[in-house]
Amino acid sequence: MEKKCPSPISVRILTLLILIIMISSFAHAQSASAAQVSIPLPAVYATSEGEVGVLTDLTVWVTNGTGHVFVDTAPFTQVDMQGSARLSSMVACDITGINPETRDFFYVLHTDSPVIGGPSAGAAMTVATVAALMNWTIDQGVVMTGMINPDCSIGAVGGISAKLNASAKKGAHSFLIPAGQGNVTLTEHIIAQNGSLVTVKENSVTIDIFALGETQDIRVMEIEDLRDAILIYTGYEIPNVLLTGEVQTTSYMDAMQPLAATLLDESRTQYNDTEVVADTEFIDALESQVLAIKDAQADYDAKNYYASMSRSFNTMINLRHIRWYSECLALDEGNLDEYIADRIEQVENEISDAELAINKAKSENGVLEGIGAAESRLSIAREKLADAEQTKHAGDAIELLAFSMERARSAQWWATLSCAGSGQRISNDLIRDRAGRYYSQAASMLAYADALISETGGCKTQIMSAKKDLSRARNELHAGHYAGAIYDSLHAMVQANTAIELIGIEDLDEKTNNSEKDAISAIISARESGAEPILAVSAYEHAKILEPSQMGKIVDYGYATMVARTAQSFTGKKNTSMTYTTGVPWYADNNARCSRGKCTAQMPALRGWGALAAITAVYLVRRLRWHR
Repeated sequence: MEKKCPSPISVRILTLLILIIMISSFAHAQSASAAQVSIPLPAVYATSEGEVGVLTDLTVWVTNGTGHVFVDTAPFTQVDMQGSARLSSMVACDITGINPETRDFFYVLHTDSPVIGGPSAGAAMTVATVAALMNWTIDQGVVMTGMINPDCSIGAVGGISAKLNASAKKGAHSFLIPAGQGNVTLTEHIIAQNGSLVTVKENSVTIDIFALGETQDIRVMEIEDLRDAILIYTGYEIPNVLLTGEVQTTSYMDAMQPLAATLLDESRTQYNDTEVVADTEFIDALESQVLAIKDAQADYDAKNYYASMSRSFNTMINLRHIRWYSECLALDEGNLDEYIADRIEQVENEISDAELAINKAKSENGVLEGIGAAESRLSIAREKLADAEQTKHAGDAIELLAFSMERARSAQWWATLSCAGSGQRISNDLIRDRAGRYYSQAASMLAYADALISETGGCKTQIMSAKKDLSRARNELHAGHYAGAIYDSLHAMVQANTAIELIGIEDLDEKTNNSEKDAISAIISARESGAEPILAVSAYEHAKILEPSQMGKIVDYGYATMVARTAQSFTGKKNTSMTYTTGVPWYADNNARCSRGKCTAQMPALRGWGALAAITAVYLVRRLRWHR
């Protein structure tokens, strides 16, 4: 059979086609890691005549990196824009299942308007970040205002009517607002002058935002969850995947049970020793410790071993305080200083023993979060010891020393527990680097939360607690206790995040339930990736069994979630496959991609080299066929 050689023009066409495909692949690979996404942001600024709305563009792109967040604004924006960008990157990675430590985030906002704040732009910033991470395009006719919360809910904002007006003027077809803000009340200032007398009256006016939108041919929609906004902007639906299963596994309980039993025995021994020397003024206090020991035994019998350990820990603090204070009362005043000096030395020795136990756990490749918990408790022991050395009141010093003593002992317990699991070997350089990053993240989140709480007049309980956590993390960084710095920074972040999420929320039942579900899912996910999140499970158990307040439960569950995710991030594995499907948004607009309630599935947009390559490829294939 005669073989036909391809014609020269066919060879040239094939060669050029291969070259174009290679260029296209390269260009797509580049754009996949640095695709820019622009999104309109509505904002308001105050004038002498009231609020004025403005619409400006934010450009976001994401590259492979190490977790940095860069913000470029001109002119000046409020400091909370920095915190809003950092929170947006964190939530976007959380909802897409992407490890934020593997990306760098860039936010560029240039506007001709006066000062713009960050909170009300948070939800839209997060949508843009998700789109950049996933290489999705967004509908430029959609505009959204709303604060982003760490749990993906959309928080209330102000200036909605002014923002709507600005969006309509720019041709938007849809305007998304936080749930419950369809009607807003504004205060009008009516100025009247009668001769030299000028009076200013305030008049409250309620505006129906939905009706206002209709008059300007723009559809207004209330949005509760970020996923709904992503669907409307992109046409893609991100499912909320929650794993379920047993939180307290056999391996976890096997690790906890021996220590819980030991602490129960120690608390009983301490009670017997204390009862002998206790002053009569502590009779009622001693009786309450008997009840506490019974509660610890009940938790132990129910296999809630961490709860039992926690109760025993508190009992031993109280018993040590009673014993030491009773011994002080029996001393002459001249011997009191010497007694306290002896107790200080005793606590210092216990702290030294804890330091040795932690170093031993590190050398034996203990579970990182167990070591982190131990280092954090050691830091607290040192803080209380320093406070005791500074106080001039003997009773206060004894109380602080008793707490420091037991906290140092608990650091040793956690060091022991860290070796009960199969910790993976993690380089000290990586731990140090992660500690620095988490500290920076926590500091930014805390500043952001503090600013928001100050503006809204919310409760500062979590803010004050977060500041203490962050201060301890800073000291641990300086001392080289990097694992402790990681987990104290995480706790500071949780406190700051909780403060943000609870702004304007009075009924905490739903929030508490959702927080528990998130914690369970994160713990199960971490286990499936090969980690055993003992600290996360302990925080969950504390919330479930011991914490009396809902706010405290939310913090504990949030900490369990964040610790479990951190444990999983150190394994470098993802065990749940996130699927993104094209959805049909529940709105329709003739000017949008949706028509008559139906949405066409988005395809990856072809831009630049990609479009050129596609067009050229089609052309060359046709030429090749023509020359055959």
